[in-house]
Amino acid sequence: MNVAVVGGSGFIGRHVVRRLVTNGHTVFTIDRHEPPDPLAGERALEVDLGEDGGPESAAAATPEVDGLVWLAATIRQARAVDQGALQDLRVMVESPLRFLDALSAPPATLVYASSIQVYGRPERLPVDENHPTRPFTAYGAAKLCAEHYLRIACAGIGARLALLRLAFVYGPGQHPENVIPRFLRSLRRGETPVIHGSGNGVRDDVYVEDVARSIARALDAGAQGVFNISGGRPHTLLDVARTACRVAGSRQAPRHEDIDPDWIDRWYSIERARNELGFEPMVTLEEGLRRIWAAMESEG
Repeated sequence: MNVAVVGGSGFIGRHVVRRLVTNGHTVFTIDRHEPPDPLAGERALEVDLGEDGGPESAAAATPEVDGLVWLAATIRQARAVDQGALQDLRVMVESPLRFLDALSAPPATLVYASSIQVYGRPERLPVDENHPTRPFTAYGAAKLCAEHYLRIACAGIGARLALLRLAFVYGPGQHPENVIPRFLRSLRRGETPVIHGSGNGVRDDVYVEDVARSIARALDAGAQGVFNISGGRPHTLLDVARTACRVAGSRQAPRHEDIDPDWIDRWYSIERARNELGFEPMVTLEEGLRRIWAAMESEG
């Protein structure tokens, strides 16, 4: 299968490209930066989708493809509707629509990386795909807006659309300010991991390679519909901190600071992805943290 991966040089994108190539697909990568992975180096396009004409120029250079994976997104997670929210809309809503419209031929299947942020505050746990969608962040609102527009666009061009709502994705190469790399970096410096609040709130993390496998499965199956993609094993922030200490060989206990008043318990059902995509998370929290720790150690 010929597949275009938009956002293929990012944290998740690098893993997706490797998985697709390993599965025998021919991959064309589109991103603002040169792909760091030689697997995609010979079939890549550098373009800023946020610039005027960016999506159209990317589409014009894209060969005819059977599958399209859209990972391009902003990385800010702000709740306020500000100037950055306009960039959210441009990158996550307007760009894929303009890109699809400018392609010489539509893909058979589009896999769009959405987010569990579309649900907002859970009314019940675990959250399944039928849960109400009431995002309270600008990022979540943009993702939900994109879902609606892409349903209409794909119906119009006869393409199948798989909307994968990703939970908290972690792994080597993740942004260093996220919780898991922050804990591990503290331990490498000989410092105690800091938890804001009791640490007893529930969270749901999924390892990046499991996300890549879910995307590959959705493409191979020509999937349609909405699928939660999470680790399937809820745990607390205190669990994460203690696991990080164990992985680092530290006997330190996490230190608790001020209560986080905005904590929201999160746990997502992956039964639909299990049943329709055959998706099953393979990497446990401890194994995932060991892989990140090993990557940090190798970097020096």
